Amino acid sequence: MTDTARKPLSLLIQDHAASLSPTDRQLADLILGFPGEIASYSAVELAKMAGTSNAAVSRFVQRLGFRSYEDMKRHARDMRSEGFPTYLLEKNQTDTAGQIARHVHVSHQNIAETFGALDPAELGAATAAISTAGKVVFAGMRNGHFLAKYLRWQVSEVCPNTVLLPSDGETIAETLAGLTKDDVIVVFAIRRLVPIVRAMIGLLPSLPAKTLFITDQHYRERYKPTWMLRCITQSPAPLDNHTAVLLLCHILADEVFRYRGDMGRNRLRDIEDMHHVLGEM
Repeated sequence: MTDTARKPLSLLIQDHAASLSPTDRQLADLILGFPGEIASYSAVELAKMAGTSNAAVSRFVQRLGFRSYEDMKRHARDMRSEGFPTYLLEKNQTDTAGQIARHVHVSHQNIAETFGALDPAELGAATAAISTAGKVVFAGMRNGHFLAKYLRWQVSEVCPNTVLLPSDGETIAETLAGLTKDDVIVVFAIRRLVPIVRAMIGLLPSLPAKTLFITDQHYRERYKPTWMLRCITQSPAPLDNHTAVLLLCHILADEVFRYRGDMGRNRLRDIEDMHHVLGEM
């Protein structure tokens, strides 16, 4: 992939800011407002909106490093599909009531698509492994971190040996070293994976622990975990919709509660008794 293809349009325009003509600046301002929607317009339409000519659009696009306007449209589609928030902004906003309705509709669609494709056997096998593991490690970054933290907290109510990565002041290696075949690593591989998560995924094949990946529709890594549960996170807004992911976490935690049976109930009772003694609740 070329440097031009890797860079957001905002940085490409910034690189050439000193040499932009007044016409170029009109085009730049229009594009920077809603870069993701460029893929929806032809060069003629963009020129009309900017009050300039088709030839001016072609010259501007080439100045940024693209061979053609179609190349820039492809770039915008790629950046949008990778989840760059600025590329998900919409030019024509709906009112609040309309946007609420869109969110509710998309949430229902995400849940239906996620659980319509879910394999109960896959969920059952992952549940059994987590419920009987010597140690369960929950890992995630960015949105994946709060999701990992939530699921870990739920599961820890009935499973004693749970760990969250990354944890304050600790490295990932300090937790992963020493895991055995009786342990499970739960990874939230959601949307744009940061380098440390990619590096950890690259390390997992060398570890004896089993792996459960909770992913979204964007997961394309070569590594295939022991189990994979994929959630749909489509959204009518720049921020991903994690409704289906949270529902999956709730179901997975409930399955672990049920699988643990008396052991889980005894741990939950001990926790509640200590809450009472300590006055925590």
